[in-house]
Amino acid sequence: MGKLPFLKTNIFFTIAVLLLSPGILQNSIAQDFSVNATPDSTLMVIGGQMNLTLEVAQPNDITVAFPQFADTITKNIEIVDRTEPDTTLIDETRISVKQIFRITSFDSGLHYIPPMEFELASANLEAKKKTRPIGLMVVNPFEEVDPQKGITDIKAPIDAPFRLSELYRFLPWILGGLLLALLIAAGIWFYVKRRNPLKAFIREKPKEPAHIIALRELEHIKHEKLWQKGEVKTFHSNLTDVLRDYIEDRYGIPAPEQITSEILESLKSVDLPDDNVLAKIKQVLEQADLVKFAKMEPLPDENDLALMNAYFFVNQTKYEPPKPTEEQAKEHKQQEVEQ
Repeated sequence: MGKLPFLKTNIFFTIAVLLLSPGILQNSIAQDFSVNATPDSTLMVIGGQMNLTLEVAQPNDITVAFPQFADTITKNIEIVDRTEPDTTLIDETRISVKQIFRITSFDSGLHYIPPMEFELASANLEAKKKTRPIGLMVVNPFEEVDPQKGITDIKAPIDAPFRLSELYRFLPWILGGLLLALLIAAGIWFYVKRRNPLKAFIREKPKEPAHIIALRELEHIKHEKLWQKGEVKTFHSNLTDVLRDYIEDRYGIPAPEQITSEILESLKSVDLPDDNVLAKIKQVLEQADLVKFAKMEPLPDENDLALMNAYFFVNQTKYEPPKPTEEQAKEHKQQEVEQ
C-alpha cells in the first residue's frame, strides 16, 4: 500500500514529459537557426543599385523557407535581379544559405524595409524568425529636377582648343619611343648593309688585288726559311694556305674547304693560261699532302721547287684591271725617255 503514491507520481511525471517534449524540441530547433538581412549601404543615389543579402545559419538537417518577393520589396524599393540561394558549409553540422537581391529606388527620401520573415519548412514543427528592420536613405544628387520639362537631348561635346601643354606629360614617352625606333632602325641598317657597325665610321681602303696579297705572303714565307730550320710541315702548310686563299679570292672557288682533288677539278672549269699552270699547282698541293699526312721528308730541291711553282702559279693567273688610256700613254712616254 505504501508504494502506490510513488507509482502515481512516476506516471504523472512521465505523462507530463511526453506532453511537453514536442514544445521543448520545437523551441530547441527554433533557437538553432538565425536570420539576417544586410544591405551594401544605408545610403543610395536615386536610380543607383546595391545588393541586399539575406542569410540563414542553420543545422544541415532542416530546411528554412526564404521570404518570397515579386518585383518589389516595398512600393519604393524595386528588385532588379536576384540570385539562387547559395549554400556554404560552416562546420560538420551547420550550413549557411545566402540569397542576394539587387535593389534600386527612384524616389528620394528615407525608406523603411520592414522585417523579413523566414519560416521553418516542416509539417511537424513550426518556427519563424524575422530580420531587423532596415532604413535606406535615397538621395538626389541633381540640384534641380523639373518633370514638366520632359527628356532633353544629350549636350554636344565642347569644342575646346588644343593646347601643346596637354602633351607635356606624354613627352618623355614620345621621345623615348622615337629614340628606341631610331636605335632599332640604325641597328638593322648597320647589320644588313655593313655587317660591322664600325665600318660605318671608318673609311674603307680599296681592297688589294688577290695576286698582290698572295705574292706578299709568299715573300714572307721565303724569308722565314722554315724548311731550312727543320719546320718542313709548317712550311708546306703555310704555302698551301696562301694558294688556297688566292684561288678563292681570284676565282671564287671555296678552296680553303676543299681537298686537293676537289681544288684541281674546280680549276679545270676556269680559264687557265695553259695546262702547265695546273701541273705546277698540282705539284705544290700533292707534295704538301704527303708531308702533312704521310710524314714524307722532301729533298731541299723539292722544297725550293714548291715555292717556285707557287710563285709561277700566282704570276701566270693574276688579274690586273686594264689601265686608263692616259695612264698607258704616260707609261709609254716614260719608257721612251728612259731609252
